[in-house]
Amino acid sequence: MAGNPFSYSGPLDPADMINRDDEAGELYEDLAGGHWVRLSGPRRYGKTTLFKRVLAQAEDAGFATTHVHLEGVNTLAGVVVRIERAYDKSLKGKLRRTVEELLKSWGLGVSLGAGGFSLRIQVSPDAEVEGVLLRVLSLPQEVERRTGKRSMIVFDEVQDLLRVERADGILRSVIQHQGGVASYAFAGSAPSMMEQLFSDPRRPLLEQAVPYGLAPLNQGDVARYIAERFERSGRDAGRALSPLVEFTRGHPQRSMLLAHHLWRRTGAGGDADEGTWASALEAVIERSSETLEANWRLLNVNEQKLALALATGAPSLYDGPTLARVGLKKGSVRKALSGLRGRGDVVGDPSHPRLTDPLLEQWLARRAIA
Repeated sequence: MAGNPFSYSGPLDPADMINRDDEAGELYEDLAGGHWVRLSGPRRYGKTTLFKRVLAQAEDAGFATTHVHLEGVNTLAGVVVRIERAYDKSLKGKLRRTVEELLKSWGLGVSLGAGGFSLRIQVSPDAEVEGVLLRVLSLPQEVERRTGKRSMIVFDEVQDLLRVERADGILRSVIQHQGGVASYAFAGSAPSMMEQLFSDPRRPLLEQAVPYGLAPLNQGDVARYIAERFERSGRDAGRALSPLVEFTRGHPQRSMLLAHHLWRRTGAGGDADEGTWASALEAVIERSSETLEANWRLLNVNEQKLALALATGAPSLYDGPTLARVGLKKGSVRKALSGLRGRGDVVGDPSHPRLTDPLLEQWLARRAIA
């Protein structure tokens, strides 16, 4: 294996995914069987990679597949452009030509390739966007009518539709009638916003979507994955493997990030040890400090205090010494914990919550000591 075998800066190739066989199998079975699904999990937990694997299997089985990324979208025109780009990236061969011809015949300014709807909006800022979005969302019906292919479509970071007025209602108004021609999956990283989209009776996106949650990776699977890639590249994770796996506690991206830096510090043909691990951890915390600081400052004051209590191993969030140490009241703890959990910053059962990001936990613990 040439070069560092641990990639951490974006979604992995499905072939490199640490064991999610059960999750991928269940998701595919539901989607291929005509059910729609929704998957919640913290950021950097591998939702995109998991759905890339599911869609690859679906494409092999003859589905027309599309993966729409909605993170950061803030206008209806932006939603149109994201869908347009997803079709551009996904479709190939005869299916692509069919959709291109269809879009041309509609004369909406939407196309597969350069320019497309983003160019039309630049030229004609007053273009009627809602009608275009309604038409683009109807593509699965036209694909099935013209090619006989059923569609499988993933909307990733779907909670960001809440930033766009009327977007979730427009989406629902079209796709709720497509059960016979398409299966939809919705992935999101903010549990409270996902709940608002799918369970709030005032704005139910699709109540019938089967709910899934994405748990941390099995630590044994993480250890085997790292050890095998060290071995295949002529190195040995050695005594550094156990503390790395214990530290990352199944967090997919953090496991890959720290394995990457551990491998970098292990010479060709060499063994990593506790010193190598300590060096890798220090390097990662130093390089991540600005991002961790920025994420920390996004929290409100009570959430910051609670995160600090979690990071420093408070035996109970509600006992007197803990409350006095971090300057919180019991009612404030409940509200802050709800806020952190609702954004995916806290995982675990209610009696034993933990910060999702082990790097943030370590950074805060050091901050408390300094």
